Amino acid sequence: MPAQFLLDTNILSDLVRHPQGVIAQRIASEGEKSICTSIVVAAELRFGAKKSGSRRLVIQLETSLSAIEILPLDNRSS
Repeated sequence: MPAQFLLDTNILSDLVRHPQGVIAQRIASEGEKSICTSIVVAAELRFGAKKSGSRRLVIQLETSLSAIEILPLDNRSS
């Protein structure tokens, strides 16, 4: 099944801060294969995590991102 939900920065940021929270529960009910994010969102979050200097945050973020599909930039028309 292709991804149906494109998660933005705010949603993924909340997921990283609350890994057992409402968003994690929703993802569990929908299934990890039904969600994705863009490479832009992933890069923005990685930049913020590195800038924060928190190793724990970087690890939590990478754990979250490793569980979902990250869509590349694509300039082709549909």
